[in-house]
Amino acid sequence: MTDPTTNIAISDVVPKSGAGMRVADPGLIGLLGFVIATVTAQLAHLGFQTEGPVFWIGAVFGGIVQVTAGMLSYFAGDNFHFIVYNAFGWYWIVVPGFLLGEEVGIFIVADSAHAVFTLAFSLIALMFAFAAAIHNSVLPVTLLFVFGGLGLQSIGGFTGSPGLESTGSWLLIAASALAAYMLVEKFYWRTTGRRTVPLGPPWFSGSPDPES
Repeated sequence: MTDPTTNIAISDVVPKSGAGMRVADPGLIGLLGFVIATVTAQLAHLGFQTEGPVFWIGAVFGGIVQVTAGMLSYFAGDNFHFIVYNAFGWYWIVVPGFLLGEEVGIFIVADSAHAVFTLAFSLIALMFAFAAAIHNSVLPVTLLFVFGGLGLQSIGGFTGSPGLESTGSWLLIAASALAAYMLVEKFYWRTTGRRTVPLGPPWFSGSPDPES
């Protein structure tokens, strides 16, 4: 079957194993893990719930699920998603460790150190955004929202400004909404061969892969 909007055969974009067997797209669980973990954390930051769910949901959906997606991307030969999902997957394994340390009183991470850690991943998201721009329009915008959200939360941590941290949380919720949007597109494209929602054109040339 061929996608009429791109004239690309579905079999050309469905990931395959080394033996040529069609396999599932790990991006499906990667996006799902990102959305669930990020929304849960930001609801806690905004005061709508406690940090208890952040520990468990962050570790499982943000950490284990995204790292799994990253490693499966490795076997699919997808370097971009291999590094993106692994980077933020391991981020989400470390963050629950911060929470656990605060709860039990061992290896407590200072607010300034936590802010530095957050700033580092803000800059990583910015770096990823340029490479993402060869795929479509929504993916780099999503990463730019992650960059802005984590950046504001980092600055808020350095300055003690809850307003900046709250603004960062809303930007990260917006990033989650965009990721959910991409998940809908990817799910229906992979399962039905139909484009359901537009992702927009790539900003730069450099990759024949139309997927997010």
